[in-house]
Amino acid sequence: MTDYQKTAENALRMIASKGRAIAFSYMSEEHVYDPATDTFTEGEAYSKEVKGVFTSFATKDIDGEIIRRSDKRVLVAAASLKDLPLPEGALTDGNESYIIINTEVLQPGDTPLLYMIQVRR
Repeated sequence: MTDYQKTAENALRMIASKGRAIAFSYMSEEHVYDPATDTFTEGEAYSKEVKGVFTSFATKDIDGEIIRRSDKRVLVAAASLKDLPLPEGALTDGNESYIIINTEVLQPGDTPLLYMIQVRR
């Protein structure tokens, strides 16, 4: 099995040098069980500033429903975030606000390398 830790570090370094500052805010996936009340609590609110690279989708991928012409793909090194950004989370780029539509993970082994995040205004 190949160790992808060095590749993850390279992704973090390259995006940090070429990307721009963006801020994520979303709820973590973790639900905590409280046996005293026999309930689950929501995940905790999570906010983090990281570097990201904005790209556009290829014309052939735009179907007008799942991927719209105005949607953007944001590339973020997985090592820079605690949790996978989930749909309905938010991303802020300067004065522009986006909602997270979908996240794909580039993970050839056990180490996530890159999050490819579809965002929409």
